[in-house]
Amino acid sequence: MNNRKLLKIRVRKSDYYSRLLLLYLSQLFFLTVARFTLSRMGFDTGLFRNFILSCIASVPVILFLIRMPKITSRIYISFLLLYAVVVATFLITLMYHPEYKQYFTRVDYGLIRVFRPDCAIYAFLFFSLLDNPEDILRTLKKFAYMDFSYLMLVELLPAMSRGYWEDVNSLGQTVQRTYSLTFGYEMLLPAILLLYFYIREKNWVTLILSMIGFVTILTNGSRGALIVPIIFVALMFISNILDSKDVSWKAAKIAGIVVIGVVFALFGNMLLSVFVEVLSSMGLESRTLQMLSSGEISNDSGRTLIWARVIAAIQDGGPFGYGVFGDRQFVYGLHYVGYSHNIILELVCSFGVVGIALCVFLIIQSIRMIGFCKDKEWRELFIIFFSISCQLFLSLSVWYVMEFWAAAAIAHKYFQLKKCSKMNYRK
Repeated sequence: MNNRKLLKIRVRKSDYYSRLLLLYLSQLFFLTVARFTLSRMGFDTGLFRNFILSCIASVPVILFLIRMPKITSRIYISFLLLYAVVVATFLITLMYHPEYKQYFTRVDYGLIRVFRPDCAIYAFLFFSLLDNPEDILRTLKKFAYMDFSYLMLVELLPAMSRGYWEDVNSLGQTVQRTYSLTFGYEMLLPAILLLYFYIREKNWVTLILSMIGFVTILTNGSRGALIVPIIFVALMFISNILDSKDVSWKAAKIAGIVVIGVVFALFGNMLLSVFVEVLSSMGLESRTLQMLSSGEISNDSGRTLIWARVIAAIQDGGPFGYGVFGDRQFVYGLHYVGYSHNIILELVCSFGVVGIALCVFLIIQSIRMIGFCKDKEWRELFIIFFSISCQLFLSLSVWYVMEFWAAAAIAHKYFQLKKCSKMNYRK
């Protein structure tokens, strides 16, 4: 078989895997339409509704399984091993802690949200199918526009028209708020992707849409989400410095970072006050802006109490922790969701010394990808999803954040390809 035919086969494969990735990322849109249609038909709950939604959610995985026998490179092996380990971990935990069944069987925060085919862990599979970062970026660009439009039209505009967001409080009660605890985190992915494509392509449309996204996070989201864009910009700046071959220019950039840091350290409060006044004069109001103006932005909204409870549980627990969802028994009484609101506490509480080892491994691999990855596209792809994953230090659970598993897949793929290239070179 000549090189041209091999190239055509690879292109067809990458196109198929790109479509699978886009379909996986876009499932939220199809599920929203399905839920709306089923509700109009009178199926607000019940077995039939759950069956239809499960079938729709399973489409990308089914398409992958159909294709799997033809995949000769076995690029899915890592995911299957990961999946097997995760399943075994849950089963072993349930074996030793049958009392966790009440947490495993929860509809909103239980096993369904971990293993349903549209959930976060499957991002590891669909992101790891592609060998070329450019293929992933092209897919993400399409999704960014789609996701941005969905969040603006389906979530933000209805909330603005009725004058409030419907949310669930710490007691599990449906409440009305002027902001959404989830919307800000949902908007992060399209807003950061669009900002990245502006940095990459200098397309002003992507910059404008990105800024609109960040403004909606500021006015309608939670303040924790605002930390993520700062992390992303800082890491992209570091990435840019690493790529610079001019030593004097690299030194100037580092000096610029130091100067900016000193300015914010000395005049941070004053700059924040000016920032709030400018936005207020433009008619922008939000809970976050009110906290900024009153100096209450560092208020932890009860996280300190949750973290203290989990830390005490870790100190009282054994060397191997309490098992998967082990933090739920300690947090559920304080907050309806049940998780620790911190990835390190969640992993250590669940797995003890193994959790500590996992944290160290994640830190080392992240440093390797950000500081030592020589491939710009793979490094910046990782930075995108790593930045968004940083929300796990303040909220959500590692089992529910797609970006965490996507970042893991990107790092794994890069190191895997790097290892293969070294082996081929030696041959």
